[in-house]
Amino acid sequence: MGTYEHLRINANDLAEALESHMDEASWLVDLESGEVILARPGETIDEEDEEPWEDSDRFFLICPIDSNEGFKIMEDFVDELPEGEGCRALDRALRLPKPFRSFKDTLFDFLDLREQWFKFHHARMLEHAQRWLDDHLPGAKLSF
Repeated sequence: MGTYEHLRINANDLAEALESHMDEASWLVDLESGEVILARPGETIDEEDEEPWEDSDRFFLICPIDSNEGFKIMEDFVDELPEGEGCRALDRALRLPKPFRSFKDTLFDFLDLREQWFKFHHARMLEHAQRWLDDHLPGAKLSF
Protein backbone atom coordinates (compact mmCIF):
# COMPACT_ATOMS: atom_id res chain seq x y z
CA MET A 1 0.00 0.00 0.00
CA GLY A 2 1.34 3.42 -0.93
CA THR A 3 1.09 6.65 0.96
CA TYR A 4 -1.61 9.18 0.33
CA GLU A 5 -0.16 12.45 1.65
CA HIS A 6 -1.54 14.31 -1.38
CA LEU A 7 -5.15 13.53 -0.41
CA ARG A 8 -7.44 15.80 1.57
CA ILE A 9 -10.73 14.07 2.39
CA ASN A 10 -13.77 16.04 3.52
CA ALA A 11 -14.33 14.90 7.12
CA ASN A 12 -18.12 15.28 7.05
CA ASP A 13 -18.45 13.42 3.74
CA LEU A 14 -16.32 10.53 4.98
CA ALA A 15 -18.23 10.37 8.28
CA GLU A 16 -21.52 10.23 6.35
CA ALA A 17 -20.20 7.48 4.09
CA LEU A 18 -19.02 5.43 7.05
CA GLU A 19 -22.51 5.48 8.50
CA SER A 20 -24.41 4.85 5.27
CA HIS A 21 -25.68 1.31 4.74
CA MET A 22 -27.03 1.14 1.19
CA ASP A 23 -27.60 -1.97 -0.88
CA GLU A 24 -27.99 -0.20 -4.21
CA ALA A 25 -24.93 2.07 -4.07
CA SER A 26 -21.43 2.35 -2.60
CA TRP A 27 -19.31 5.20 -1.28
CA LEU A 28 -15.83 5.65 -2.73
CA VAL A 29 -12.80 7.86 -2.30
CA ASP A 30 -11.34 9.19 -5.54
CA LEU A 31 -7.62 8.57 -5.04
CA GLU A 32 -6.76 11.44 -7.40
CA SER A 33 -8.94 14.20 -5.95
CA GLY A 34 -9.87 12.95 -2.47
CA GLU A 35 -13.54 13.44 -3.27
CA VAL A 36 -16.03 11.13 -1.55
CA ILE A 37 -18.43 9.82 -4.20
CA LEU A 38 -21.65 7.81 -4.16
CA ALA A 39 -21.76 5.34 -7.07
CA ARG A 40 -23.95 2.52 -8.29
CA PRO A 41 -22.54 -0.83 -9.43
CA GLY A 42 -21.28 -0.78 -13.02
CA GLU A 43 -21.41 3.02 -13.18
CA THR A 44 -18.63 5.18 -14.58
CA ILE A 45 -17.81 8.21 -12.45
CA ASP A 46 -17.17 10.81 -15.13
CA GLU A 47 -17.21 11.08 -18.91
CA GLU A 48 -13.48 10.37 -19.26
CA ASP A 49 -13.82 7.00 -17.52
CA GLU A 50 -14.07 4.08 -19.89
CA GLU A 51 -14.53 1.42 -17.24
CA PRO A 52 -16.85 1.07 -14.26
CA TRP A 53 -15.45 2.18 -10.93
CA GLU A 54 -15.18 -1.43 -9.70
CA ASP A 55 -12.53 -2.11 -12.39
CA SER A 56 -10.52 1.04 -11.72
CA ASP A 57 -7.54 1.56 -9.40
CA ARG A 58 -8.59 5.20 -9.05
CA PHE A 59 -11.30 4.53 -6.44
CA PHE A 60 -11.17 3.09 -2.94
CA LEU A 61 -14.33 1.51 -1.54
CA ILE A 62 -15.54 2.84 1.82
CA CYS A 63 -17.14 0.07 3.88
CA PRO A 64 -19.54 1.42 6.50
CA ILE A 65 -19.06 0.82 10.19
CA ASP A 66 -20.82 -2.19 11.64
CA SER A 67 -24.26 -1.55 13.13
CA ASN A 68 -22.91 -2.86 16.45
CA GLU A 69 -20.53 0.10 16.48
CA GLY A 70 -23.43 2.46 15.79
CA PHE A 71 -25.29 0.92 18.71
CA LYS A 72 -22.21 1.35 20.92
CA ILE A 73 -22.14 5.07 20.11
CA MET A 74 -25.73 5.36 21.34
CA GLU A 75 -24.90 3.36 24.49
CA ASP A 76 -21.86 5.54 25.19
CA PHE A 77 -24.00 8.66 24.87
CA VAL A 78 -26.53 7.34 27.37
CA ASP A 79 -23.74 6.26 29.74
CA GLU A 80 -22.37 9.82 29.79
CA LEU A 81 -25.74 11.44 30.58
CA PRO A 82 -26.58 12.48 34.13
CA GLU A 83 -29.31 10.45 35.81
CA GLY A 84 -32.75 11.67 34.90
CA GLU A 85 -35.87 11.04 32.88
CA GLY A 86 -34.16 11.53 29.52
CA CYS A 87 -31.34 9.15 30.37
CA ARG A 88 -33.78 6.47 31.53
CA ALA A 89 -35.99 6.90 28.45
CA LEU A 90 -33.05 6.60 26.04
CA ASP A 91 -31.71 3.59 27.92
CA ARG A 92 -35.14 1.91 27.60
CA ALA A 93 -35.24 2.77 23.88
CA LEU A 94 -32.00 0.86 23.34
CA ARG A 95 -33.63 -2.29 24.73
CA LEU A 96 -36.67 -2.18 22.41
CA PRO A 97 -36.95 -4.37 19.28
CA LYS A 98 -35.88 -1.56 16.89
CA PRO A 99 -33.34 0.31 19.02
CA PHE A 100 -32.07 2.73 16.36
CA ARG A 101 -35.58 3.94 15.47
CA SER A 102 -36.70 3.93 19.13
CA PHE A 103 -33.65 5.95 20.19
CA LYS A 104 -34.24 8.58 17.50
CA ASP A 105 -37.96 8.77 18.29
CA THR A 106 -37.26 9.17 22.01
CA LEU A 107 -34.89 12.05 21.33
CA PHE A 108 -37.86 14.07 20.01
CA ASP A 109 -39.26 14.02 23.54
CA PHE A 110 -36.04 15.53 24.92
CA LEU A 111 -34.96 18.30 22.56
CA ASP A 112 -32.05 19.43 24.76
CA LEU A 113 -30.67 15.87 24.70
CA ARG A 114 -31.31 15.70 20.98
CA GLU A 115 -28.92 18.59 20.38
CA GLN A 116 -26.35 16.99 22.68
CA TRP A 117 -26.76 13.72 20.78
CA PHE A 118 -26.05 15.33 17.42
CA LYS A 119 -22.84 16.90 18.74
CA PHE A 120 -21.74 13.68 20.46
CA HIS A 121 -22.57 11.55 17.43
CA HIS A 122 -20.79 13.91 15.03
CA ALA A 123 -17.65 13.91 17.18
CA ARG A 124 -17.65 10.11 17.34
CA MET A 125 -18.12 9.77 13.59
CA LEU A 126 -15.19 12.13 13.00
CA GLU A 127 -13.09 9.87 15.23
CA HIS A 128 -14.17 6.90 13.11
CA ALA A 129 -13.30 8.83 9.95
CA GLN A 130 -9.79 9.53 11.23
CA ARG A 131 -9.25 5.89 12.20
CA TRP A 132 -10.54 4.77 8.82
CA LEU A 133 -8.09 7.09 7.05
CA ASP A 134 -5.20 5.91 9.21
CA ASP A 135 -6.05 2.27 8.47
CA HIS A 136 -6.85 2.51 4.76
CA LEU A 137 -5.23 5.62 3.29
CA PRO A 138 -2.14 6.35 5.41
CA GLY A 139 -0.92 9.91 5.09
CA ALA A 140 -4.25 11.30 3.87
CA LYS A 141 -5.69 14.13 5.95
CA LEU A 142 -9.21 15.10 6.89
CA SER A 143 -10.32 18.55 5.80
CA PHE A 144 -12.92 20.52 7.73
